[in-house]
Amino acid sequence: MKKLEGKVALVTGGGRGIGRGIAERLAAAGAFVVVNDIVFGEDAGAEVEAGAGADGSGGGTAERAADGGGRLRPYRADISVKREADAMIESIRKERGRLDIVVNNAAICPFRDFFDIDERTWSRTVQVNLSGAFFCSQAAARVMREGGGGAIVQIGTVTSLRGGAQQVHYAASKAGLNGLTVSMANALAPYGIRVNAILCGGVPTEMNKEQRAAFSAGRGKRGADAVVGAAALRRSGTPADVGKAVLFLVSDDSEWVTGALYAVDGGEMAR
Repeated sequence: MKKLEGKVALVTGGGRGIGRGIAERLAAAGAFVVVNDIVFGEDAGAEVEAGAGADGSGGGTAERAADGGGRLRPYRADISVKREADAMIESIRKERGRLDIVVNNAAICPFRDFFDIDERTWSRTVQVNLSGAFFCSQAAARVMREGGGGAIVQIGTVTSLRGGAQQVHYAASKAGLNGLTVSMANALAPYGIRVNAILCGGVPTEMNKEQRAAFSAGRGKRGADAVVGAAALRRSGTPADVGKAVLFLVSDDSEWVTGALYAVDGGEMAR
């Protein structure tokens, strides 16, 4: 039997890139996966440029990705708005009767110089990256509590520990996600709900495409090599790498793991 046979999962920001890789991995393991993304029914590129899209690699819209032999279903909602997050979770409960897994992947990272981060950019980043994860987790945990347990995984970043000159607002929101993860693990353990976070290293996505290009241009031909060289394993990560780690954290293979900040970074933190 597949590891997640009979399970119902939600992956936020799952239209492209890392989220898509996670959703496809969970579906392949037998789960029915609700793939959430704000870009459904809209131009994905415009949403990402506006700073409201998913963490993706430009691999296609969620509607094209979410076929999966009937195991993937798209759901458009802005998870930074509590009523939309609540309505999505309630829709899943009514349709499927349960919710076993939530992966809070949706995030934005509009790169800015520290002095150029205005109030709107700061607030939107925190609202999507931190508040959105809380809204989805709180609503989902109520359903999981009724069902006897579940697993929540936050998709964080090594930047939350190392910082980034052009990512002050992003790093702060993701550092908050680390604290949310550990605190939720303590609060929800009595209900059989495990909560962990993956701290991603360098995974090329639409979110960081322009920044990577600028970095490489500034360092000439060795620019791309310098980015890869930051990881001990000497390669960039892929959505599939993250998806495999998520599968471990939501399956029974990790039944004694909760409150972990789990680095999936090719050894970047070890350098």
